[in-house]
Amino acid sequence: MNKIKKWEWIRRVVQLAAFLVVPSLFSQAFRGAKNILIEMGQGQPLNVDLFLITLCSVCALTIVFGRFFCGWLCAFGTLGDYLYAFCQWIRKKTGKKLPKIPAAAENAGRHFKYIVLLLLLILCFGQKDEWITKYSPWTAFSFLTAGNVKMAVQSGGILVLTLIIVGMCFKERFFCEFICPLGAVFSFLPRLPFGYLKRGKNCREGCQACRSMCPVSIKLQEEPLKDGECIACMRCRNICPQNNISFQNKK
Repeated sequence: MNKIKKWEWIRRVVQLAAFLVVPSLFSQAFRGAKNILIEMGQGQPLNVDLFLITLCSVCALTIVFGRFFCGWLCAFGTLGDYLYAFCQWIRKKTGKKLPKIPAAAENAGRHFKYIVLLLLLILCFGQKDEWITKYSPWTAFSFLTAGNVKMAVQSGGILVLTLIIVGMCFKERFFCEFICPLGAVFSFLPRLPFGYLKRGKNCREGCQACRSMCPVSIKLQEEPLKDGECIACMRCRNICPQNNISFQNKK
């Protein structure tokens, strides 16, 4: 098994294990963020509970290791990866090509998650958080992973979740890149020097291997404003023909 397949299989196994054992990590972290905003809007002291602890733990992990949570532990990310891989398998078997989002549209769509985050801020500070609970796709997803299909179907967020799942089938990391409000928060967090991948200077001229393999379509350090989008999946590091990407600065 070559290096690329080895690391990809390791990541897939870790993702699947996290999905099966702790599928609610994302929902808990999201609820922790929501509770903070609600309590701030009401002028109340923060309530230290499981949701706040989960959020702080995920943020600490992001500061130390980059967006490792997004690439390896998030249930939504795992669902998207497996759905997209399945659709790619269907495409190869049928010879049908999936529609591709133009680069300009992808760059514009990447900003939508910040609009989602702003909307959530407004609803929480305006004490309309019941709308979030009622129409949230994360609520529906939590019911599904808990085996409560009836409550999931009755949830107002099931339609939004369905649309997200459809998007996941056509675009790798659709949810992470375009919709995830926690991803928007994580992109603002500082990172320790060893907490993100770096590209050295000995790239082959015209080589786009790292960008072509990147699920969120970035090229490290060539687009510094997008570096916060990196989900630490390490696919760029594994595919680089020059072994030019690592967590250390390469001279």
